[in-house]
Amino acid sequence: MGGVDMVILILKLIVAVLQLLDAVLKYLR
Repeated sequence: MGGVDMVILILKLIVAVLQLLDAVLKYLR
């Protein structure tokens, strides 16, 4: 269970970072 929770947490973190990068790129253009 712990390993699965860690994977889900990491995936959510990656998605959040990608969304942040996308927002920054749109802001810079």
